[in-house]
Amino acid sequence: MTDPDGAGPDDQAAPSTGSGRQRRVGAHPEHRRWTAMISVVAVVAAVAVISSALPAPTAAPAPAGADGVPVPPANARASSAVCVGGTGTAAATTIYLTNTTPRTVAGMMTSIGQPVSTGPAPTVQRSVDVPALDTVAVDPTSGLGQASNASSFVFAGGGVVASQVVGGPGGWSTAPCASQAGPQWSFAGGSTTGANTLTLALSDPTATEAVVDISFLTATGVITPQAYQGLVVPAGQLAVENVGQFVQNASDIATFVTAESGALVGAEFQQWSSGSGSGVSLRLGAPALSTTWRFAQTTSGGPGSAVDFDLANPGRSPATATVSFSLSSGTVVPQRVSVPASSIVDFSASATPGLPQQVPYSVTIDSSAPIVAGRSVEAATGSPAPVWGSSSGTVTAARRWVVPGPGIASQPGTAGATVESLAVVNPSGSAARVTVTSLPGDRPVAMFAVAPDGVAVLGAKLVGGLSVFSITSSQPVTVEEDSQPSGAPGVVSSTGFPFAD
Repeated sequence: MTDPDGAGPDDQAAPSTGSGRQRRVGAHPEHRRWTAMISVVAVVAAVAVISSALPAPTAAPAPAGADGVPVPPANARASSAVCVGGTGTAAATTIYLTNTTPRTVAGMMTSIGQPVSTGPAPTVQRSVDVPALDTVAVDPTSGLGQASNASSFVFAGGGVVASQVVGGPGGWSTAPCASQAGPQWSFAGGSTTGANTLTLALSDPTATEAVVDISFLTATGVITPQAYQGLVVPAGQLAVENVGQFVQNASDIATFVTAESGALVGAEFQQWSSGSGSGVSLRLGAPALSTTWRFAQTTSGGPGSAVDFDLANPGRSPATATVSFSLSSGTVVPQRVSVPASSIVDFSASATPGLPQQVPYSVTIDSSAPIVAGRSVEAATGSPAPVWGSSSGTVTAARRWVVPGPGIASQPGTAGATVESLAVVNPSGSAARVTVTSLPGDRPVAMFAVAPDGVAVLGAKLVGGLSVFSITSSQPVTVEEDSQPSGAPGVVSSTGFPFAD
């Protein structure tokens, strides 16, 4: 198996499991452990360089939030984040650390890259300080070289979240980093047709190796490559797998990673092209299936554009999904979609009767059985680059959110990066009173009410730039931020981070 660049170490033999199956080490395991997380002694020794007050974290539990990205409580003694980028050299990665608390939070960053040959993987450790109510940018490839990498953060306190922006000739994309590791990661949407490439990256930031099974759903059925059953991701290492080696010429792919033992973090990197248009997406997987998925801001772009939702059902029984739409004015009849067992179905929002063109609306998908959902957006031919992007839905509704911008003024995620709009959806039965504030300021950007099952969208005049936005609401809400430059709304988007309270 190869990474996006086709380079990496040879596979390593692994002992058999108790089930009698041969275990195989990931195609591109990083050979050195992440010392900041493998033991209490190692953590204390490493972080003593930056702060004697930094406590050692325990092994990462399963994600507390179904999206895997909750904001760690501000009063936590320690917290962590894991950013995984299996981009090869196709895109550069920048990680942004945002501190939601009124105090500086110290931490340790450990980045691991890919070995030049079959030797040990290069590893770089450095201290990081995230100022109060501020965002700092870090380069995970510093000292490693441009290639697939993973970074682990351990902080002496809570309230810090991590996000990443990837960008290259094919386009750019934003994605949250995981707050915790977990035993399951799922993705709906992916393609290996034509020149499209799909890469799965798995990082184990814990002290125990993860043994995983990987399966794929396509229009032609279930694919369970033998090489991906009992795949070993050693403790503190990174495995990068080229999905197209086993899932070929498939236009819609769902990926399911399940750990027999251990915990890890999974992300997928898609490179997409059609004619002269291109795009990329980096997506953190969903750590759990759900019967409800929400997309706060979707816009049908008119003739030549396309908005599609991929619904993947890995269960043994069929599911019926109801796709509902919320508009600032008017109504659209909900659509019912049958999702057979062990299948992935493409639902075209662009072809839905009654949906307005170039007007944002929210989408809620309610299913009779747990599924995973994703969205892809393709702009019309001739639109500014990038013309394609994809994103995951959220299952979380919360009263407080933090939504970082796509970069900071001194280091934007891409040239000209800016927030284009911010959407707030109220899925509850009572009106929500919402306040949006730009950190670190205490003066609200906007205060407004969102009707039950309604959506409100703030435009670039209010939210343009690279600010970090804090959203508070009297009712649980869902949010989504859209960024530019891109060929259409939704090509580059982010849902942000919910607070657990």
